[in-house]
Amino acid sequence: MRAYRIRTWATAASLSLATMIGAAACGDDGSVTPPDAPGPTPDGQESDGPVAGQTIRLSEDITANTTLKAENTYIIPRLKPLFVTNGATLTIEPGTVIKGEQGSVLVIARGSKIMAEGTKEKPIVLTSSQADGQKVKGFWGGLLVLGKAPINNNHVMAPGAAQSDDTTFEAFTSAIPDGKFGGTDPHDNSGVLKYVRVEFAGFNFVSNREFNNVTLCGVGDATVVDYLQVHGGSDDGIELFGGTVNVKHIVSSQNQDDGFDTDNGWVGKGQFIVVQDVDPQASAEASNGYESDNHADDPMVDNAFEFGALPRTLPTVSNVTVIGKRDYHAPDGMGHYDHFAAVIRRGTAGHYSNHIWVGFTEGFSFRDTATDEQITAGNLFIKNTYIFNVGPVDADHPNGNPFAPGGLNEEPYLTNGATVNGTLQPWNNHFADPKLVAEATSLTAPSFALQADSPALTGAEQPAGDAFFEAVTFVGAVGTEDWTAGWTAYPQPAAP
Repeated sequence: MRAYRIRTWATAASLSLATMIGAAACGDDGSVTPPDAPGPTPDGQESDGPVAGQTIRLSEDITANTTLKAENTYIIPRLKPLFVTNGATLTIEPGTVIKGEQGSVLVIARGSKIMAEGTKEKPIVLTSSQADGQKVKGFWGGLLVLGKAPINNNHVMAPGAAQSDDTTFEAFTSAIPDGKFGGTDPHDNSGVLKYVRVEFAGFNFVSNREFNNVTLCGVGDATVVDYLQVHGGSDDGIELFGGTVNVKHIVSSQNQDDGFDTDNGWVGKGQFIVVQDVDPQASAEASNGYESDNHADDPMVDNAFEFGALPRTLPTVSNVTVIGKRDYHAPDGMGHYDHFAAVIRRGTAGHYSNHIWVGFTEGFSFRDTATDEQITAGNLFIKNTYIFNVGPVDADHPNGNPFAPGGLNEEPYLTNGATVNGTLQPWNNHFADPKLVAEATSLTAPSFALQADSPALTGAEQPAGDAFFEAVTFVGAVGTEDWTAGWTAYPQPAAP
């Protein structure tokens, strides 16, 4: 997540988006659907033209139940925010390909649904409209899902602060009601994302503000997110702004900013997540494996109010493998590496267990008093985790010093645990090689399995009494059989 998040949209961004929407509405981008390639047919209606094997431009918002068919290719026109709205359901058949032109984005508005249920053999692909081999990171805006589940964006208890259960996504102005997210329904249903790949997104809609590959905002736990790859984006792979949605079998590969970013009161669950952060770009700010905040840092508001906003970010996440680029140096000319294993800050909490972190130039960065209070309250921990080849090598840490300078002192927590209510609660972490297979850092054909003699094949400790979490023995996202094989892909961007 680049820069700090604000609750109201700056004038420059408002003008930028107004220009975007105006261009799309007026057809200045040439986005008229040709007569021989009709738009998608609303469900229950017959089409008057040929429907098989067409390239179809999605020039108008989707306001009725609509199915996109695998026999066609669909294009979102340049600078078009394509809204699925009015309570409509967008169904996408297995094997369908949707391509976004520059600056476009697919938006599922509150009350609408996306039913994108691919298969291992026929995943659904949302990608750049550029030709294969010529795609660039950040060309389009990816997938944005806006739900009605609780968020904390406007729950800052500062004197005089307005309180609201929802907010407008930062790329849109308040004049666009379909741009709102958040609410009071933790069980809201935005549909299904299963066996879906989203590639080359992260469009920069204003300086230092980009879309992610996938952004889930206030999404509820009746939504299914399982077997999702987010690849080759210029910002975060996946970012969750509040909500209660649970995620499973996630691959965040070769994105330039954070691999897995959580903010604004996300209290969902996650299991089997791979972050392959081997193509970082930290010239603007740090590119991290994990980043978690409770609330944005607005310089006009006292941190005590912001960082205590409720609901507090407090996910429960197990079985994750986070892989960095050990020899990365940020091109800022100041000697900063800015490639952290994890940045945990701004009053966030979280229960993290059975992780593997390997290969980051900087270690774990726990920051600010509000976050320390969550640790000592037992609301934030990283347990039963392998940490190896993380942080700079020194005499005391030949395999890397994972304790980042500045902020809080991470060393006693990561090595021993935290004292909660007068009792030491050990975190039981392992500073040893988990023995991932050599292909874990491959750009084109990675595998995230463990070697046959890996110490991480046993010893997992799953959250107790929760049926969401599958009972596996291995630590990390993958055991000896790689569930990422067969449906993921790792296309490389065009050479700069």
